[in-house]
Order: sequence, then C-alpha cells, then structure tokens
Amino acid sequence: MNQFFSENDVARDSLTTVYAKESIEKYVNRLIHEKIPFTYALIDIDNFTYINDTFGEVGGNAVLMDVAATLLKIIGKDGVVGRNEGDEFVVVLKNIVTYDEIWNICHNILVKINEIELPQIGSQTLTVTIGLDRFPENAENFDELKRAADKALFRGKAKGRNCFIIYLPEKHESIVPKTEKQKVVGSINLHSSLFKFLTTNDDLAFSISNLINFMSSYFTIDHICIQTNTKLLFQKIHQMSKCTEFIHVPHDLILANINKSMEMFYLSDIKSLQRSKQTELYEIFERQKITSSCFCDISYRNEHYGMFRADMTGTELENRLWQYSNMDLLLTAAKTIGLILHYTGKTLEDIAQE
Repeated sequence: MNQFFSENDVARDSLTTVYAKESIEKYVNRLIHEKIPFTYALIDIDNFTYINDTFGEVGGNAVLMDVAATLLKIIGKDGVVGRNEGDEFVVVLKNIVTYDEIWNICHNILVKINEIELPQIGSQTLTVTIGLDRFPENAENFDELKRAADKALFRGKAKGRNCFIIYLPEKHESIVPKTEKQKVVGSINLHSSLFKFLTTNDDLAFSISNLINFMSSYFTIDHICIQTNTKLLFQKIHQMSKCTEFIHVPHDLILANINKSMEMFYLSDIKSLQRSKQTELYEIFERQKITSSCFCDISYRNEHYGMFRADMTGTELENRLWQYSNMDLLLTAAKTIGLILHYTGKTLEDIAQE
C-alpha cells in the first residue's frame, strides 16, 4: 500500500471502494509539497447519463463498480485510484510523467474498459475519456492541476470521446469548459433551430434536406438520412466519411433492438453485435465501415413512417461515440417529422417526390 495512505486516516468511496475525493486531494497536495513529479488523470465514463436513464440505478452502479475494479487492476502499484463524484474517477501516477509511460497506461485503460461485459446493461459497450496533466510541468498547485486536467478532458469529449488527451498549454490553455447553464442554453438553441428548419417553409422536402445538412455539419456525422421500409431518402454523406455508398438496413433487424420507451436503437460499437450473435446486422454495418449507428423511429401514435438514421464510420481505432445531446436532437427531429406527416397526411415518399 502507498505509504501516505497507510499512515493517514483516509476515506473511501462507499460504492466502489476506491479512495474518496478528499483523500485524493490530500495525497496530491502532499506530493506537491514534497515536489514529487506525478501525472494527474481525470477519467469520465462516456454517455453515463444515457446508461443510467436506460438501465436504471442497478445498471449504473454495476458500471461504476466494474470500471473502478478495472482501474484498480490496471494501475496496481503504479498509482492510486479515486472517485471524484458521479461517473468521474481520478488516477494519480507518482513519478510517472514521460509520454511513453502515460500512453501505455491510458491505452490499456481504453482497451480494458471497452472489453467490460455486464448483464445489467445488455450489449451496451463501455468507453471512457481521459484528460491528463503533469506536475510540475503544467501546474504549481492543486487548483491549477485540476483546471488543466478538466480542459484536457473537455477536449477529449469534443474530439469524440473514447480517447485520452495530455494537456499541452499551447493547445489547450484557451479552452473554456462549458458550465451546466451554458450546456442547457446551447441545447435550447439547437432545438429551437431544429423547429425553425422544419416549420418555417411549406416545402417539407427542402426543410428536411436543410436540417440534415445542418446536423451533418454541426455534429460532423458521417452519414445521415431517412429510411423507409425499402429505400434511403434525403441522404447526406460527410466528406470525411470512410464510406461513400451506404445501403438500406432491414427494419426488422432494427426493430428487434429498439428501445421501446425511447423508440430508438443506439449502437456505440458494432463489436457488441458479434457478442450478441447478430451476425446479419453486424455484416451489414461492417460492409459500410460503420462503427456506431443511431436509428430513431419516425412515428406519431400508431403511425410509423420510417427511421431517422445517423452513422459514424472508420476503423476500430477511430470509433467515435454518440454524445447524449446528439441522440436527443436526432430523436426530436424524428418525432417532429412524424407529427408533421400525420397532420399533412403525406408519406416520406410523397415528400421526396415533390
């Protein structure tokens, strides 16, 4: 056991048994006082709000405990693991500050977290984003250390998650992480823009095309379209997409996976389809180089018109997760289009041909 923790009265997190936030802060301040170099890492579970909302407290707690256990196993005697609050963990690596050492540890964390399988969350794939900085290179005190790590973590989330970012002043100093209020205001503005796209022009085909172009550009979505039972309509393929010819996905394969309460099928990593033995769906996605996908049911009451579909492409190492805000807007767009179709009495094919 680390000598500091054996000599001091320290608190542990009651759920995960890793060190509590205040214990880690005391340890970091001791290292700073003694001028011992170390790396400070913030580790955030990607899309944990979605996991908690979908699988409840039982699923959320299972994820927190397994992630904590995985971190403890990986870090071992190289450092200490703590939990700040919510889904954020912290790792302190004493006397480990070189890039190669940090890269190896972080890469191992990403891989091992990705391999976690929990019955409480079904086929959901787990990933984390890591923001790191180093003492004394990046900070002189705990507050500066935490601030720099927060900026690196924020950059990792913006980059697409499932990655680690080592703080560099020349790249990350100007980053200003958004407050909760700013996030809410931003979400309100996006939803307002969505409704304007779909309701300010009588030409619904024009409106849907404009909305899809906007979402493709704003969120950098590789492929976004509307699927009917037989074809793809209103397609937008981003110039950065690794695939240029997307094909229709049979709706029965999607409906078999759709979350009934949210009316959405969300896939963060197609490897989960292999684990659940959904070979046909896996091969369809793999053929298009799709690494993650989201399908939202376009419907109103008992009327079903199609699916609002979004895909990300690349290789296993480039896998990018959907952010919760992305999925929220996709689902809102699908439901708004369904409502408009109901009151106009039209189908998606009708609109596409106008």
